[in-house]
Formats: sequence, C-alpha cells, structure tokens
Amino acid sequence: MGRLSSKDRQTIAETIVALSEKDKARTAEIYRDNGYTASFRGSSEDLDDSVMHRFASFHFDKIDLSPLTLDNGETVDLMELMKSTKEGTVPAFVEEGRRLGGLLMGVNAQAARPISLATEWRPIAKKALQKK
Repeated sequence: MGRLSSKDRQTIAETIVALSEKDKARTAEIYRDNGYTASFRGSSEDLDDSVMHRFASFHFDKIDLSPLTLDNGETVDLMELMKSTKEGTVPAFVEEGRRLGGLLMGVNAQAARPISLATEWRPIAKKALQKK
C-alpha cells in the first residue's frame, strides 16, 4: 500500500489523458518536465518523443512490441530500443505507476484480454484533473 502526493496524482492523470489521446509530444513533455531521463544509443540528447511515449505506454497503458518509428522517420526494432536505452532519473510517479500498470498489464496478458489501461482510466483521470 502506498500513497501518491497530490502533484504525482495530477502528473499521472495528465499522463493517462495524453496516452489515451495518443499525444506523443504531450506525453514526452510531461515526462521531461518531471525529471525523467534516459539515453538511447549512448546519446545524452533528449529522447525522441516517440521513444518517451512508448516508455510511458509501458508504464501506464499497454504492452506494445511493434517496431517504433522515430520522429526522424527511422524505424527501430523494439528489442534494439530496449537494449540500447538506459534509464537515468526515474521520478516517483513513474516508479509507482509502472508497478501497478505492470501488474495489471500482466494480468490482462495472462487472461488473453489485452486492453488499454489509459483508455479505461481516462474518465477517472479527467475527473481528477477537474478537482485541481
């Protein structure tokens, strides 16, 4: 059992809405603004918005193993992406969220009933954002 701070609840709600709307730029902005860092292929530059969005999807939405098309048009195999990316700073909201998200995605996979958690959680997230 744990508790999220008001700020972390708001940030998760914003992330859920951005994921449910498939808004890569907004998802990446939320992650960057809250301190999430990672390096892809050893580069210290900011991660591509598509990479940030896919990682956020793994944390809060669904397991998507399809190849990823970067903003520059390059297509990257997901296994290469996973092997070539090293997380740096992981904010508490990501760590806490991906624990629950991972558990629920695993249950969905075992039941052979994959769903989009972000789509299912969207109404709750929208209500949480209205309260702020």
